[in-house]
Amino acid sequence: MGLTLAEVRGRRLAAQGLRAADGAAGLDATTPDEVVSRFLAVQSQEYLPAQWGLAQRLAADGRPSAAAVGAAIDRGDLLRTHVLRPTWHFVTPADAGWLIALSAERVHRANGTYYARHGLAGAVADRVLATIETAVADGHRTRTEVGAALGDAGLPSTGNALAYCLMLAELERVVISGASVGAQRTYAPFPERVPDVASRARDEGLAELAERYLRARGPVTERDLSAWSGFGLRDVRTALADAADRTDGRIARIDGPDGTAYWHDAEIAERHRDATSARPDEAAPPPRVDLLQAYDEYVMGYAAPRSYLLPTKHPSADSAEFPLHAMLADGVMCGRWAPTVGPRSATVRIVPWRRMSRAEVVARDDAIAGFERFLGRPIAVEVERVARH
Repeated sequence: MGLTLAEVRGRRLAAQGLRAADGAAGLDATTPDEVVSRFLAVQSQEYLPAQWGLAQRLAADGRPSAAAVGAAIDRGDLLRTHVLRPTWHFVTPADAGWLIALSAERVHRANGTYYARHGLAGAVADRVLATIETAVADGHRTRTEVGAALGDAGLPSTGNALAYCLMLAELERVVISGASVGAQRTYAPFPERVPDVASRARDEGLAELAERYLRARGPVTERDLSAWSGFGLRDVRTALADAADRTDGRIARIDGPDGTAYWHDAEIAERHRDATSARPDEAAPPPRVDLLQAYDEYVMGYAAPRSYLLPTKHPSADSAEFPLHAMLADGVMCGRWAPTVGPRSATVRIVPWRRMSRAEVVARDDAIAGFERFLGRPIAVEVERVARH
């Protein structure tokens, strides 16, 4: 018999570190960079919410604050750069080099229209790279400082053009994220933060990508891996077959709820069996509410439509709606939430899609308290009336 949709949801919650056998959360990790290493790459467009996404996958009694996660990024324990698709991701220094090399060609192709629009080709692109390399040679530089150096050289230096100059330099392994200067992010020389490791053959890199993606997110379909990684289905199918071979079949297919073939890591599935299997002699566990960022790997780590995530009455909600993030009850979206963070306090706005039970309200307030501890400042809560859809 194949997996049910509820089983797919439960296994994904467990693999992602959002559930454990005792109903709590937390991976076998103690630091944010260990979380990122397990996931290989973690989408991180929204800087503070993405840090919360890392922290909430660590055991609650050892969960780091926002300041601690930010300090880890400043130290270079984890890095933030463009990889896999033309979007921000957290990666570790150990994985940054080979993963960028594996995906840079595809991201360059995706950026091609914008490179052409801003004249970033040939000699101009070479000058951009050389200018940025020189700009960061003596220290980490902010986006504004890099832009000024490009402007002094008569090169594209503002707005969207600057963004693509910097992405070009990231993909060519000239720069990567540096230490923050106040609220501003900086760029550092790539060799300073990323160890010089041997390059990997393309098929080897794709197989490792598939294996590590599955371990942190399975069970998944081929389309899920393709959407997350940016690689086409032909590459994905080869990568999954190679991953199965190199793990002696630990990575294997399993029937899904809709007749679609899913892939999973049998070792991870067995490890989390108690977290995803109900016993008839046990009382139902209390509900669990999660406040996830809109680009969380539980949300964006899979292809649309995300039937495991969405209640049947809200099919149109399968997208990010900033500044609203995703509020889940037992792994299914039950509304949105939006944090507004100030220097000394914060506000969390709750936008429910339906009435929540008393137990769910208690679980929701526990989740807000966890976010409050993460921020290290008091939170005022604003709950809107149930939205009509």
